[in-house]
Amino acid sequence: MANEVYTRTNQALYFARKAVASWREVSQSGALDSVTQSAYHREHALLHLYRGVLGVIHEVADRYRWPLMDARSVEAVLQGDAAVRFPGPELAELSELATAQDNWLSRLLSGWQQLQAPPVPQDSKPEADNLILASNALTNAREWSLSDAEEALAALAERVNRYREGMVEW
Repeated sequence: MANEVYTRTNQALYFARKAVASWREVSQSGALDSVTQSAYHREHALLHLYRGVLGVIHEVADRYRWPLMDARSVEAVLQGDAAVRFPGPELAELSELATAQDNWLSRLLSGWQQLQAPPVPQDSKPEADNLILASNALTNAREWSLSDAEEALAALAERVNRYREGMVEW
């Protein structure tokens, strides 16, 4: 395999496609372990889509010769001051998507943060006085869904193609 920056992005997109397809297949099956398999494929898709976004950041950084090649976190680049220090349309667009509410990238980053967070123990028997509080405490933040994964995969693939087309010297 070539030792080029774009190969990581290609690998991440390939494995994300496989994970999303497997997740879709498992979600439609009536198998006994479909809940466990869905959780596995959800995490798998989330990991590879996150890696894909990081790969795009590395590709853009390599193209402009920015010192972002050692970045290990999407949030550190997109939610920090990197877009100001390294002005470019690709990084600015990704930064805007990361900080905006309710779009594919912000949902992906939110899902990634939920995946990385430690599990929170919950009381199994709420007291009678605290029924309202306990019911609110048991509700989790919105989970990253299959439709979110499909939207993120399509949007990321479209941006990768668009960015690469813009980077080609004619």
